[in-house]
Amino acid sequence: MYVRLAAILGVLTFATVACSIVDDGRVERVSPPVELTDTLPPTTIATTTTTEAVTTTIGLVTTTTDVQAQTVDVFFIASGKLSPVPRSLPVQYVLSQLIAQLQAGPPAGEVGLGLRSAIPSDLEEITATPDGTGVAQVMLPEGFFDTIPAGDQRLAVAQIVMTLLENTPGVGQVAFNLQVSGPEGELIPAGQLLTRADFMTFMADGPTAATSDATSSTTTTLAG
Repeated sequence: MYVRLAAILGVLTFATVACSIVDDGRVERVSPPVELTDTLPPTTIATTTTTEAVTTTIGLVTTTTDVQAQTVDVFFIASGKLSPVPRSLPVQYVLSQLIAQLQAGPPAGEVGLGLRSAIPSDLEEITATPDGTGVAQVMLPEGFFDTIPAGDQRLAVAQIVMTLLENTPGVGQVAFNLQVSGPEGELIPAGQLLTRADFMTFMADGPTAATSDATSSTTTTLAG
């Protein structure tokens, strides 16, 4: 009898394991779980590292270059006469830099006391270049004399001529692109050559008009 009970219990246990009751009361057979014996292969993630080369500049590098200077004589006006004033320019200066000194006016302080320039500072740049034949070609802007008083126009021309010729070896004459005032106030046509000798009467330490004129001798014949 005990053997039969054990057999019945075994059958009931198997039925419980192999069957499942779903919601509607029906009994369905459930397949036994399948044992997972496969092993997933290891996964390797390759990591790429990018290195950027960054150049960093710390601070500013200051380079100091020594520039050689040369003393030039710039002619300014004092009591209606021209007086040379020493100024400093780079050794390899150009002629336009000499005229720029005239446009800038006399230096400040005691050196420039009582000096003035007849050349306006608010005009366009005045250019001057040597033409290779010993002549400095000066390009005045249109209307250059419009703002210069009539009495100062020849002084302005004298300033330019004397400053250029005094400081430019190999150049002995100046020509202007415009009609200019001569030393006596006469009109000088554009292109006519002017020299230092034409304006020596304007020099503070030069000959005056009275002494530069030829001395005339008068012969008196007395009746005997």
